[in-house]
Amino acid sequence: MNSRVIQISAGILSLFLLIYVGFQFFSASNHSYTTQTVYAQDVVQTIPVEGIFFREETTIPVEATGVLSSYYSVGTKVPIRTSVACVYQDESAVRNQYRLEDLQNTLDALKKAQNSASSSDVVKPDVLNGQASDYVNKVITGRDNGDLSDISQLKASLLEVMARRALVLSDTEGYDESITSLEQEISSLEGQITGNVQEVVSTASGYYVDHVDGWESTLTSEYLEGMTASDVDEFIAGYQGYNASQNAVKIVTNHKWQFVVSVSEQELQSLAGNRSVSLEFPNRKESVKMTVLSSEMDKDTGKYKVCLQGDTIDPFLLGTRVQSAEIVVTTYSGLKIPKEALRFPNDEMGVYVLIGDKIYFRKIDQIYETTDYVLSRTYYKGDTEGTDFVKLYDTIIVEGKDLYDQKLLR
Repeated sequence: MNSRVIQISAGILSLFLLIYVGFQFFSASNHSYTTQTVYAQDVVQTIPVEGIFFREETTIPVEATGVLSSYYSVGTKVPIRTSVACVYQDESAVRNQYRLEDLQNTLDALKKAQNSASSSDVVKPDVLNGQASDYVNKVITGRDNGDLSDISQLKASLLEVMARRALVLSDTEGYDESITSLEQEISSLEGQITGNVQEVVSTASGYYVDHVDGWESTLTSEYLEGMTASDVDEFIAGYQGYNASQNAVKIVTNHKWQFVVSVSEQELQSLAGNRSVSLEFPNRKESVKMTVLSSEMDKDTGKYKVCLQGDTIDPFLLGTRVQSAEIVVTTYSGLKIPKEALRFPNDEMGVYVLIGDKIYFRKIDQIYETTDYVLSRTYYKGDTEGTDFVKLYDTIIVEGKDLYDQKLLR
């Protein structure tokens, strides 16, 4: 009996499911709509350009022959009459010098740790663990950012902390033996480095660059003043690429520099009113803020020479001369609406939104347009403002027939 009841119940349930699926199919066939969820999108309007870097540069000839080794990384600010580099006789002398610096840092770290053992200030292991962790994180951050200029100092600081930790935990009685051994090795290396080492001394204060590209004496502020847009285009067209030479080093004496480009009248109009702009370079992660200094029309071509000024200092910006970039004119943020979804009842632009089993008309507050879509000002569900406008995460009808406001789907 129970088996018979179960069979009847299963049959009724199957029949109900068939009727329901058939109804849904019939409904879909009579209300065939293609829908899409509304999401936010940012659109950056840019002007692609290629320009020339102008800087105030003082070159320092490297008169000795050999291998140049810099004391500072590119972009480091140095004072006048400072030793910025030296010339070694050969590569082995350079390697010995690096080894000597590494040994000296290790020796200094062990001596500091040894002296701390006799100090009355006892540092807890947890504090030393935290310091070691900080140094490791700095090394990782430097690696991720491509800047390992402080790696030697970080290594020495980490070694000192670990040496102090070993003393606190009584893992060692001291470093007398290691210190003596290091002093002997340092003395031996100093004897191997020949006296034929020439110091390179800065003749100006500013930002150090460990090479020149040959244009330092040509691309001056006076040369820039006489250039037209045609001259800018001609120089870029004939530019043979960046040729770094260590026959000299240089000091960039002013943190402000110019980037000069040639643009059309239409492109200049899109810059109108912008006192400052952002530039995006292909080999740099972050954009560079720059000021629009001037624009001058070339009567022969109708193009404009635009002079932009920046004050950001880093190795990339100091180590390039002609570079492609994109000037960021405007950034638009709004709701992306495909043009296929746009409807114009009563000559009013909007879309039809599906809410439950009903269709509603919602207006578009357009802020930007392309050939494929428009951006509508962003309104959110629940906002008291913009109740008649399309909102973030609305389900809009992209394709469908017989659409009207407050249509009930049955």
